[in-house]
Amino acid sequence: MAYFLAVANRKGGVGKSTISVMLAHAFSAWGHKRVLLMDLDAQSNSSLILLGGSQWIETQRNSKNVAAFIEDRMYALNPIADYLVHNVGDVTDAQGRKPQLSLLAGSLAFEDMQDELITHYSRHNTPFRQAKLKCANHFKQALGFAAPLADVVIMDCAPGLSNATAAALTMAAKVVVPFRPDAVSEYAVDRIASIIEGKDYDGVMAIPPEKRRYICVANAVRPGGRDGTIIDTIAFNHPTLATQVPQSPDVANAFDWSEERQTMEEKYGTSITPLRELYQELLVSLGAV
Repeated sequence: MAYFLAVANRKGGVGKSTISVMLAHAFSAWGHKRVLLMDLDAQSNSSLILLGGSQWIETQRNSKNVAAFIEDRMYALNPIADYLVHNVGDVTDAQGRKPQLSLLAGSLAFEDMQDELITHYSRHNTPFRQAKLKCANHFKQALGFAAPLADVVIMDCAPGLSNATAAALTMAAKVVVPFRPDAVSEYAVDRIASIIEGKDYDGVMAIPPEKRRYICVANAVRPGGRDGTIIDTIAFNHPTLATQVPQSPDVANAFDWSEERQTMEEKYGTSITPLRELYQELLVSLGAV
């Protein structure tokens, strides 16, 4: 059965899709795992990185995306496998083979579909709070059907706290929280930690760091300056990987989709080193994968 890993932060622009795709590449190409990436963000950045624009448009036209799957589950029992795209991405493993990497593509209709789902469960004067609970259970059940199809399921969550994100945070065995080193991120990490652990700030701080269900990673780190101070402050209060993903042109360029597959080293250039360190350190943290 799959290990469910969520990548989440209530703040946007912190690199959730970047980290999600990096980990999907690493687990599939280096770890030789069957990996499924679920793009739960209507912006669909992970999907565009793994498919390119033309193929992503096909997933919208052919209703092979997360919005179509979740909506169809209201009326039918179509298996999640019908909505997946296989052999995605543009990397190879060390032997030149396609990694076992699949995608439940994102959709611009995903936010509208979530509103429709709330409406669906609000029929017959159902109280709103009860409808939201039914909506969350709908997501958990639907996404949970992926468990037999992969070794690792990575859920790229939208910023904020949508019903889909709330379900993903509940389902995940571990939540990776990327952050950029800025003042807003200090508060954002506090908030997402409280949501994940279901406790207020003091309650979260009372949990030993090694027993918390989340771990943070600093992304887009600039050498020198204030970044190091902010990272140290967050790491003092929250479990944080020692590995830092630098702000680098090679990181940005790695997410331009290519029609020709490349080795991981060709894909990531000089950023291959922090990616390998990130993957190896996270493996130690996850333990069970």
